[in-house]
Amino acid sequence: MRITSVFSLATLAAALVSARADERFFTYVYESDVLPKGKWEFEQWLTYGQGYPGGDREYSSHTWSFREEMEYGLTERLSGSLYLNFQSQQFVAREEGLQNESDFSFEGVSAEFKYQLLNPNTKPVGIALYLEPTYNGDEIELEEKLLFSKTFNDKWVTALNFSFEQEWEQEEGTTEKESIFEVTTGVAYRFTPHWSAGIEGRYRSVYEGLGFNEHLATGWYVGPNVHYGSSKWWGTLTVLPQVAGHPSDGGLNYTENEKFEVRLIFGINF
Repeated sequence: MRITSVFSLATLAAALVSARADERFFTYVYESDVLPKGKWEFEQWLTYGQGYPGGDREYSSHTWSFREEMEYGLTERLSGSLYLNFQSQQFVAREEGLQNESDFSFEGVSAEFKYQLLNPNTKPVGIALYLEPTYNGDEIELEEKLLFSKTFNDKWVTALNFSFEQEWEQEEGTTEKESIFEVTTGVAYRFTPHWSAGIEGRYRSVYEGLGFNEHLATGWYVGPNVHYGSSKWWGTLTVLPQVAGHPSDGGLNYTENEKFEVRLIFGINF
């Protein structure tokens, strides 16, 4: 009876871990885990950003970005996703004589491919490759990431990402090109089987053109997050204020970076 009970508990624990293998402990940082083969997951993204459009203090901007993602485990190492992207913006006048403005738009379709090179559960560190193309009529984006992650003692979750994104946008018969280099990192502590809390950091640097030619702006972000995960669903919330920027306006950069962002991701496993 005792051996049977121990075996049953171990089986149940393994099933729970397997069902929650792709839960995200961060919202800006990706881990190297992939969705198991044949499994489906739906994710709802909601990101709020506040800043000044183009650094212009005549208006303050409030941006809500929505992403609906459906992910599928293609193999034990490869997962694929499809996103629908929407955005709602409100521009609030800060000076007399100016009018408030608002806009809601469809921001295109994105695909995601994530390939795991090393499994973080069996190797000293997990490593994965990430590719995300986006098409939005007059705009094309291509984002590549190198993902590292590792969990220690089933308590501490760590992750580090290097990201490079290229953008092509058609404007009045010409093609505007821009590049973004990002480094994101996070550490979270699981203080119960379902709850964890941590911190995320983000470095974002914008360049004109498709390389590292003309540097336009840099923003540094650091903030806390909280995560809850069950066997069927999970949710993660991150608050990420900008703590430094260049060129700066009072210490922060507003021309290419938001003053702060808040992101919530909610996932359901099938």
